[in-house]
Amino acid sequence: MKKTTIFIVGGSQEQTYKKIGKKAGCDILFHNGKARNGGVKKAFEPMVKKADCVVVLAGACGHETMYSIKELCKANQIEVVFQKGFGASGAVNAALDRLKSVA
Repeated sequence: MKKTTIFIVGGSQEQTYKKIGKKAGCDILFHNGKARNGGVKKAFEPMVKKADCVVVLAGACGHETMYSIKELCKANQIEVVFQKGFGASGAVNAALDRLKSVA
């Protein structure tokens, strides 16, 4: 069985997200949500394509990042969750819950 891959966008706790993801039995991809020189889509597209679900930490990202992620997920038929909190376990659980609900 393929391991679930979750892409978390926003925040600064990369190691914590990966640790929680490992405990939950999934791989975590991470980006802090900041992209330079307007290359937002280019920065996120490879990771979105690798993910089964994307979690955007809404309070830790700008609007342009959120819009780009939403558009990329729609184009690639990837589930996306906009999470209000910053907690690592909340982000991972939100993705796993979304994947269960569409399965």
